[in-house]
Amino acid sequence: MKRMSLRILALLCALCLLCVPACAETGDGAEEPEEVRFSDVSESDWFYEPVCYLAERDILRGFEDGTFRPRDTLTEMQLMKLMLKPYMPGEVEEPRGAQWWMPYAEFGLREGILTVEDLASLEEPASRLRAAVLLARLPLLPDAEDHPAEPDREGILAQIEDLEEIPEEDLDAVIAVYGAGIMQGYDDGCFHGERTLTRAEGAAVILRLMLPSERQPKLRHTVPEEWFSDALILGNSHCGGLSMYGELALPDFSFSYGGSVFSGLDMSCRDRHERSFTLRSLLQEKQYGKIILVYGTNEMGYDIDYLRPRFAAFLDKLAEVQPDARFWLCTAPPVNPDMIGEQELPVFTVANCRAINSLIRELAEERGFGVIDVYGLFADEEGVLPPESTGDGIHLTMECYRIWGRYLASAVVPEGEAEAAAGEEPSAEEDTPVEEETPSEEETPSEEETPSEEEPPASEEEDP
Repeated sequence: MKRMSLRILALLCALCLLCVPACAETGDGAEEPEEVRFSDVSESDWFYEPVCYLAERDILRGFEDGTFRPRDTLTEMQLMKLMLKPYMPGEVEEPRGAQWWMPYAEFGLREGILTVEDLASLEEPASRLRAAVLLARLPLLPDAEDHPAEPDREGILAQIEDLEEIPEEDLDAVIAVYGAGIMQGYDDGCFHGERTLTRAEGAAVILRLMLPSERQPKLRHTVPEEWFSDALILGNSHCGGLSMYGELALPDFSFSYGGSVFSGLDMSCRDRHERSFTLRSLLQEKQYGKIILVYGTNEMGYDIDYLRPRFAAFLDKLAEVQPDARFWLCTAPPVNPDMIGEQELPVFTVANCRAINSLIRELAEERGFGVIDVYGLFADEEGVLPPESTGDGIHLTMECYRIWGRYLASAVVPEGEAEAAAGEEPSAEEDTPVEEETPSEEETPSEEETPSEEEPPASEEEDP
């Protein structure tokens, strides 16, 4: 049935070959597009920049009376053209009349972006949810070789107040466009997928699709698995849990049950294969590119002024023996004092855990080391390790060590490097209402500089 529909569509395209002039490209050596003015669009309007940018490239068209009508509703067929034209190679020949949208439908079907069912609602107003579903089928996220990125799913879900109103089958699409910085929410924290897009809002969305500098992506940057091939994860029994359940195949592990910074380099350690050695012998035998340290739990309860110089000396000795390595310090996971029971000396407390983690952050900052916030990954609102995450109040469950292991792939990417990996730049502020989302950035389609698309049906526009 779908194959027959495609043949019919192709035949219709062949019958509609009276073409409008193609848009002029603005690549190297090309003339700048002429400035376009609309009587109802002024420089003080939040949508001035996106409307002018697209209109100057013959992507958006006005009406015979010289207006743009920014508050008119966008239809799905207009949105289809807007979102697809940046990805279409070469010039697009549009048939005149009611079938002007056929080249875009044909391209979308051929590339698997659209389905035949999508064509049934082309004349309907484009809702925000429908726009998210269609846009999410495009390659929206940056593809950085060293630091791939994925949407910050947890962070995005926490921001959407009307989450229950979004159909489960469409939730991934909303997360994708949020993560890429193509669409955002309203002042009330809701996505409002039921609302329709105006022509101005459509222009803002497509500007973000085309121009990376206009986006504000919400992404989590990750390193590929190979990044860990020259890494050592070193520490206490938590490190042992990571070695067994963290699902990390490439890094070396060196851990000591009950180990602490007081043990120094002569502490007896073992690896994931239960081979024994001293930490000093391991570090003298092999030079690492990255070292991730898991300490802090067995240091709880010590006076911070007493602990600080000893912790610092341990770190400095490691850096001396491994001069070419980059270092990360994991904060100590939270504890659950109620599950530990009465302590002769109250060592494993929320206060002591927070104190040791403050010290870890200070020592890392002083040395330019990275910090991996394991405490924030597992602590509840009270700073306590939830009962379902531990069996004894200190050590984590197998699933939590798996979460920790997966988390490392994103936590080791410094913030500055993450932005560089995505090619992000701070976006200029606008007067755009929150619901229109301030354009932000990201990887742009290959024809980003070329005029892209959209226009209302021919009956509403000026004749080309």
